[in-house]
Amino acid sequence: MRPPVFAATAAVLAAAARLAAAGLAAAGLAAAGLAATAGADATAPLSVPASLTLASGQCMGASNNVSAAAGWAQQQLQPGAVWSFTRGAGQVVAVLDSGVSAAAPALSGAVLPGLSAVSGGSADSDCTGHGTFVAGLIAARPAAGSGFAGLAPRARILPVDVVGSDGSVTADAVAAGIRFAVNKHATVIDVSPASSPPASAALRSAVSYAASRNVVVIAPVSETQNEENQVSYPAAYPGVVAVCAVASTGEPISAGVSGVRVDLAAPGWNVSGIGPFGRGQITADGAAVATGYVAGTAALVRAYYPQLTAAQVVHRMEATADPPGTVMPSPGTGYGVVDPYTAVTTVLSEEHGGQAPTAAPSSTPRLRPPRQADTWPVTAAMIACGVIVVALIMALSAAHITRHGRRRGWRPPEDPSGWGNRPPRPRAGNRR
Repeated sequence: MRPPVFAATAAVLAAAARLAAAGLAAAGLAAAGLAATAGADATAPLSVPASLTLASGQCMGASNNVSAAAGWAQQQLQPGAVWSFTRGAGQVVAVLDSGVSAAAPALSGAVLPGLSAVSGGSADSDCTGHGTFVAGLIAARPAAGSGFAGLAPRARILPVDVVGSDGSVTADAVAAGIRFAVNKHATVIDVSPASSPPASAALRSAVSYAASRNVVVIAPVSETQNEENQVSYPAAYPGVVAVCAVASTGEPISAGVSGVRVDLAAPGWNVSGIGPFGRGQITADGAAVATGYVAGTAALVRAYYPQLTAAQVVHRMEATADPPGTVMPSPGTGYGVVDPYTAVTTVLSEEHGGQAPTAAPSSTPRLRPPRQADTWPVTAAMIACGVIVVALIMALSAAHITRHGRRRGWRPPEDPSGWGNRPPRPRAGNRR
């Protein structure tokens, strides 16, 4: 039978060994994951399964295919990096499109009633899903198990339906929608229908009205320009941020047209987002989709710098965009791809007013913050190793004490001075 001290030591060692094995195994998995991440192409898009693809003119069904992986556009823009500064609270972003579904789970509580500029009714439903998709890029709330979220998840969406039942978009409907959004105190207006309206005096006047009321207006540069329609409206009007779409490589998905102004670019190819129903993701393409990222960035800037004018907000987005590497503005991507993090955190010497960032801005060239690796497995392994070392020291100490104690018959050691070896004095009562 083993002495009690050895039994306790064995139990400690066994527990330490089990803990160390678990910790080292977890650390090995973490190291393997970090190595895989380091070896992968940081710019390569992740495969995000989507059961549906947005198609113009067709009613969209529900998607329940929820993916925990973030799409390439979200990886590139990294909205989570700017959320420690602002999430767009207090901003109302008007989406002039096919309506926005209030039934979309990711937009629960974020969609205002709005207006249909076509029928005069509300606009909080969406058959085709295009407006809901764009609104999700702007303000979708993060959800457990889903890797998707909008850039400004605390902004609210004001839906304005400007698309007819046949899919047509008229200049009068868009003009009426812009005026309605301005009067409802929208701070950002995203004109994002899949097709652009023609030019008109009413549309130009509505854009000027928005500018006079300090509202940022954003619109796409259409990829379907031809000899009859070389210019997209209202993107071509002064004061409107003209947006083109880029792929994961940063290249525009369509060639620029001579004489057509482009101010900013944003992801617009194989972009993952939400549909009007269900918790799952769908995909979509186009410059109209890309406007959602610019509108979301504008909402973040307006929330963090409430004293800036609409023109200053636009200038900030252009000055902090990822530059195209050519003369600016580039015919293909304007001042570059919009960057939400640097748009909020960069200090611009030419600005007066606004709120100074509470964190140091990134320097030029601006690098996005790296992903934070999960260090717990490594920490657990180190703790386990420490427990093993302590247990071994305790075991060796116990063995040493036991061995020497048995040799002495568990008696105290002899006193080398001799005083400790004297016989005890007889008690007084024993004297004779």
